[in-house]
Amino acid sequence: MDEFSKPSKKGSILAVACYVFAVVLLITAFVSLAACHQNISRQLEQGVPVQGNELAIVNLYLTSCVQYFAFAAAMVFCGKAVPKVLALKNEMPVQVTPYMLNAPAEAPGSTFTEEVEPEEDDDDWEGWEFREQDK
Repeated sequence: MDEFSKPSKKGSILAVACYVFAVVLLITAFVSLAACHQNISRQLEQGVPVQGNELAIVNLYLTSCVQYFAFAAAMVFCGKAVPKVLALKNEMPVQVTPYMLNAPAEAPGSTFTEEVEPEEDDDDWEGWEFREQDK
């Protein structure tokens, strides 16, 4: 392996942190899923009908645990992407090209000139008088 393809320590530490956070989110998702299922089961035992409440049951599952699964998947994706992104960042050396060092060149034969307007003085207000109705 050459020096550019080595994963950096920073990238591997961030990847491990993403994976650990994904595991915590998965544990939270399963605990939330079990609690939600138990809550729905108790309501059904008490006589709440399923028919007509399908949307409410699905909504309970969606609001209680699905977002944890989605965030865990996002963290796994980030854990895989971070070392690759940091390796790409380290791989590209900074190159200074000659055009960056030279002053901007004017086009030959250019007749464009920028007109600069003179600044106005504050003396314009000297002759003004306020009338009674303007006060």
